[in-house]
Amino acid sequence: MTHAFAVDRALVVIAFKRRLAYKSGWIFGLALGGGSMLISMAMWQNLLGGGSLNGYDWSSMRAYTIIGFVAATMVFGAADFQIADRILDGHIAVDMTKPVDFQRARAAEYVGSMISTAPTAALGVLGAWLLFDPPGPVTPMAGLLTALCFVLLFPLAFGITYLSVLVCFWTKRYMGIMWLREALLSFFSGLMIPLAFMPGWLQAAAWALPFPHFTTTPAAIYLGRVDTAGALGLIAAEAAWVVGLWYAGRLVFRFAVRKVTVHGG
Repeated sequence: MTHAFAVDRALVVIAFKRRLAYKSGWIFGLALGGGSMLISMAMWQNLLGGGSLNGYDWSSMRAYTIIGFVAATMVFGAADFQIADRILDGHIAVDMTKPVDFQRARAAEYVGSMISTAPTAALGVLGAWLLFDPPGPVTPMAGLLTALCFVLLFPLAFGITYLSVLVCFWTKRYMGIMWLREALLSFFSGLMIPLAFMPGWLQAAAWALPFPHFTTTPAAIYLGRVDTAGALGLIAAEAAWVVGLWYAGRLVFRFAVRKVTVHGG
């Protein structure tokens, strides 16, 4: 067990250092994500003005937008292509001969790449805080529970990404899969617009998926739209998705590797 955790830690560090080598990626991520956040802030400020919409006023929307920015930076900035490439270029055949669990190793690498997005997220939040002065969490407990939501985002994001990457066994391509996953996540998480603005049937469909836990859940807890019991329920649901997606990934992988196709000479 100790050896397994040592391997996990080593893979996290390697993935983190690999991403550190590409500092231009930080600048690009900050410019792209930070620019999108500023545009979103300006849009909501003009739309809401001094009023409110479905329980969201300009003050709460400032915090909501920043939470969405942090989640998007973490999730969209992780190195999912490295996992897909191992399947598409045939390295998966070599990985299967190693005494290391493939899914667990990829999870460690994915978490390491997500941690490397921290400087981009921190700089973006600092800039937004100075420019827009968003409200803090409604209570210290809400702040702690929001932080717990973000911790669970690491395994939750990996679970969704890993399942989508495994589709490469059948499609032999990944770009389209990635675009579809990111579009679904952006829409059903509430990143584009809060789920509260959507029709009831669409909200129900969204909550039947793991995506709302990327933005709507931490924002609801942070802004006090749910009480402590409700917040714990949302976190429990998020944790359940983490476990369910992990085992779903193992099941799909076991089925997928029955046939490995390697392209090349």
